[in-house]
Formats: sequence, structure tokens, C-alpha cells
Amino acid sequence: MKSLIAIFVLSIFFIFPVSALETPGLIQTFTIETGGYSFDVKTTSNFDVTDHEFSADEKRLTFFINSGLENNLSEIIIPTNLINGNFTFYLNEQEIFPTVKTSDTISFITVEFPGDGVHRLDIIGTTYLPEFQEIAMLVLATSLFGLIFLKGRIWKKLFVKQ
Repeated sequence: MKSLIAIFVLSIFFIFPVSALETPGLIQTFTIETGGYSFDVKTTSNFDVTDHEFSADEKRLTFFINSGLENNLSEIIIPTNLINGNFTFYLNEQEIFPTVKTSDTISFITVEFPGDGVHRLDIIGTTYLPEFQEIAMLVLATSLFGLIFLKGRIWKKLFVKQ
């Protein structure tokens, strides 16, 4: 799975040119562990992401940023199985509108903003772990059907004379 994601990410760089990055980018990977799964979120930025925070209840991923530049640029790759849907973005509690391209497996986000210093970037999705929730519901439904079927067979053996 990781090699498939890596190949897809590399193909994105040929489809979406990285020429927007005017200065060399700092590549960072943040592992988000939630719902019993691990997801790698990757950033390529001309600033330092000093920390991150994830809230499953709010479907929110937060990056804490320290920048020494006036013009800031970041490309963020978020697995769609972590958070997805219609994203809302806030930089220092002000709504911003980055570019978002989404495939079946990732959301590719390009964020540009002015100002050096400390910043907070909140990325809020509308779905959280959708693929795994669908599978869990299917397993639950199948299990319940199996239990009902077995219970019916046991009752039939106990009370129906052959």
C-alpha cells in the first residue's frame, strides 16, 4: 500500500508541477494514529512545521508553523481515508482558500500565505475514516445476519421433531 501511494505521489509531481515552490522545500512526514490505523501526512514547505495536532471528533488537522519568510508556500498530502470531503481552511483563525486536488487516495493541497513568524493552519474535513467505517458496517451487518441464521437453526433443532 505504501509503495502504491509513493508511486502515485511521484506521478502527481509530473502532473502538477512543483514550479510553484520558489525556494527549496522542507519535506516533513507526520504520522497520525487514529481509529487503530496510521496515516502519513506529508508537507513540502518553505517554512518549518514545528508541531501538529489531530482531532477525530472535529475532523481537524492542525499544523503549527514557524516561518522566517514573508511569502509562505506549502504543499500538503493528506490520505483521503484520514479526512476528506469539502475542506475548510483557517490560518490564524481567518478562513483561507487554498488549491485542493483530490484523487481516490489523497488530497493534494497547495497553501500560500504572507507573513513571517508563528502561524496556525487548521484543515477541517467533512468525512473521517470513510472507507473503514463502510467496511465496519458491512462486517457488522454480516455478523448479525450470521447470528440470526444460527439462532434460527438452533431453535429449529430444539423444538421441531424430526
